[in-house]
Amino acid sequence: MAVSLGFRNSVLLHERCFVGVEGPTEYAALPTLFKLAFGYPIQSAGIALWDCGGNDGALSFAKFLKKHRRTVMFLVDADTMRDKQKRFNIDRLSKQGFTEADCLFLGDPNELEDVFSDDQWAGTMNAAWPRDDAQQWTAQDVSGLRVGGKFSKSLHNMLRQSSSSAPSGKEDMVVELTRRLRKPSDVPPALVKSFEDAIKVAREAGLAYWPEGS
Repeated sequence: MAVSLGFRNSVLLHERCFVGVEGPTEYAALPTLFKLAFGYPIQSAGIALWDCGGNDGALSFAKFLKKHRRTVMFLVDADTMRDKQKRFNIDRLSKQGFTEADCLFLGDPNELEDVFSDDQWAGTMNAAWPRDDAQQWTAQDVSGLRVGGKFSKSLHNMLRQSSSSAPSGKEDMVVELTRRLRKPSDVPPALVKSFEDAIKVAREAGLAYWPEGS
């Protein structure tokens, strides 16, 4: 199971903290954002990241790690605690013995997508998914979607309605935006705070070793 999740033996033995994320979007984007923010890879902080959203096998593996005294956390959207329709929610985690205390939260206030600024989204949209009417996307187009409902879903719907090059799934939006960021200051403060929380957990966890006979 460890191999299927991308873990080598050296990772299992030496990483300080295993952090599960909700899905492929976070798994693809967060390492790039972390390195841009801090100047070194997330692995250098002793953090092993893996995609475990909606995967009961991955959650079972997390339970196995915890049983063997590894530090396991989950980096989840802040609305996970309220949105029961999410595949990756606290009820699902609780079935494997985890609690809200085992979670670090992304979002400002709800999800990863909303930590990025209106200008960052508008710039990405104009470069990657231009409007079919040749007008420019503006920050105001984006800000109006933050008033109610799920921001990422509203943003994707707007793109699909106005651009024939719109991404097929909203999962691609953050990855595309991430590719365009260039400076540490481009990484949103709310996301930097989530990373700092993960670093703190890893530092406090320290190194652990598998018990004999495991």
